[in-house]
Amino acid sequence: MAGQKPFRPTSAEKAFPEPIEGDFMLPFCVPGAEILMGEDLAVIVVPTQERQRVGIPMDLQTVSDLHALLGEALRMLQAPEGGSVQ
Repeated sequence: MAGQKPFRPTSAEKAFPEPIEGDFMLPFCVPGAEILMGEDLAVIVVPTQERQRVGIPMDLQTVSDLHALLGEALRMLQAPEGGSVQ
């Protein structure tokens, strides 16, 4: 990682179309997420473009809800353009 420029949110904001509104997390995550499960808590670990790892703690119900939400999103993405999903 030597020689890489430090992450600056102000320069990353230029990647978004105007107007920039709302909350968002930077830097963006890259493929390679992991999940660590305990009895009462799970941690989603995602790598960033800067090769850092960010952990997002969640209770188990939230992980279950996220699983359902992402499954629905993937199902919708796989639908033909202009078609319906079942």
